[in-house]
Amino acid sequence: MATVAATADFSWPDFDRWQAAFAEAQTFPARWEGLHAAPPPHTPEAEAYHHKKLVLFSEWLDMLAQRTVALAHYARQGIPARVVRQDTGAACPACDPFNAREVGAGLDAMPPFHPGCRCVLVALHAPPARRRSRGYERPRSRATG
Repeated sequence: MATVAATADFSWPDFDRWQAAFAEAQTFPARWEGLHAAPPPHTPEAEAYHHKKLVLFSEWLDMLAQRTVALAHYARQGIPARVVRQDTGAACPACDPFNAREVGAGLDAMPPFHPGCRCVLVALHAPPARRRSRGYERPRSRATG
């Protein structure tokens, strides 16, 4: 099925919307190489274009499912999370405002997770609490050399 779908274009309104937005910003995310503009139909370039678009679609569906799972996991554990961009390339105009931002239980403070997005959710681990000494413990002394 993937080879059939890769040879014929398929309707994907979110892809078209993001392609137009990135074109207007004149900045495309890293995973969009070769997807800036549709080539003429029935050419080898068109076949490669459709295949890349299908791969991006598959990755995007997986990413949308995983962000919800990760956020729910962190929320169940009581662990705060933040958004982190995985690459060091040019900043994505859609995601850059969310980079390093802490997110809550809802998806409202999340980046749009557009097709080809390289943002991930990571756990924020609190530093270990300082251990309080007990009254009956002797203070530890440093060994001198």
